Amino acid sequence: MSVRMTAPASDRPRVPVTVLCGFLGAGKTTLLKHLLGQAAGRRWAAVVNDVASINIDAQLVAQAGAQRVIELGNGCVCCSVRDELAETVAELCANPPPGAAPGETYGHILVETTGVAEPRAIARLFTRRNAFGRSLSDLARLSSLVTVIDARHFLEQHRKATAATVIAPPATQKPVYELLVEQAECADVLVLNKADTVAPAELDEVERILHGLNPRAEVWRVEQGRVEAGRLLGTVRFDAEATIRGARWIRVLDEVAGAGVRPPAAPRHEQNYGITSWVYQERRPFDAERFHTFLSEGLPPGLLRAKGFFWLRQQAADIGFLSVAGGQVKKDFVGTWAAELRERGVITEAEIPESAKSRWAEPHGDRRQELVFIGTGLDPAKLQDALAACLA
Repeated sequence: MSVRMTAPASDRPRVPVTVLCGFLGAGKTTLLKHLLGQAAGRRWAAVVNDVASINIDAQLVAQAGAQRVIELGNGCVCCSVRDELAETVAELCANPPPGAAPGETYGHILVETTGVAEPRAIARLFTRRNAFGRSLSDLARLSSLVTVIDARHFLEQHRKATAATVIAPPATQKPVYELLVEQAECADVLVLNKADTVAPAELDEVERILHGLNPRAEVWRVEQGRVEAGRLLGTVRFDAEATIRGARWIRVLDEVAGAGVRPPAAPRHEQNYGITSWVYQERRPFDAERFHTFLSEGLPPGLLRAKGFFWLRQQAADIGFLSVAGGQVKKDFVGTWAAELRERGVITEAEIPESAKSRWAEPHGDRRQELVFIGTGLDPAKLQDALAACLA
């Protein structure tokens, strides 16, 4: 694909881009078609991604009202065809629409991702700079990250996940509910679609969960993907810092670390939804067997989310990372503690990353337990005792 990048980015207006994420069957294509049907002669382009080799969604969108539709097939935009998405958006921004005068641009680009795409990875396509100091944001302005949620499917997966605790083996594919949760945690707008398929009380329950996961995002209840284009596309909501770090668990840990990020409005959420958060911190390692027993048998009822770092005596060099969505537990090892690397002579004191320095405490350096728990009816004292009992 040829991308003209000769003119300085400052000489052309940045084209707004709205990204539609959401699980399989949530209604992304229906929403996209509804938006494009409101184009009314405006020059809008659509990029449609599918993991299959035949992009059915692109065929459905082609006649919906976009001036140009580009298919990205046989892969996911946040992994295997990530560069292709960046090149496609850059090409749309750098070249005038068909029939337009030189220098004219598209009025908006709408990107529909696959059902398994992770919004955070897509957002980073716009924010990360290459070796030459350029980024996609020089040409395109990410206007909003939108996650479409099937109200009934989300509720069913939530209830299934909370009915029993399941611990996934390390380095395995994410459970469905965890992917649903992560798609909700990184978004500016959560389109709660198919609102007519659940009872009003159930819809309230889903909205309560979504607000607990991502207190920053707007939640819109809709049916059949009917969203007013001006309402969605007319406002820039994406913020490179706030959106990507909008998940409640990230904001709580940022506050604990003193990073200067304001925590979610806890009093409002406690009052309106009964959702609270609690952070466990300790500078002693867990015993692996005791910690596993806690995760399989001791998670508190009402737990919505748990995430963070852990340290095991049996794998003292390795950084443990825990992710709990309902009762679906995933723990992995994501690297080596900086303190371990310094002790081995792999890095010097001056080479310790800032992220490790900000949480450094002698004699263990950055080794730590740092876990945030989010849910309803949490008992901090009981959690404290249960986790203390896991210590080696």
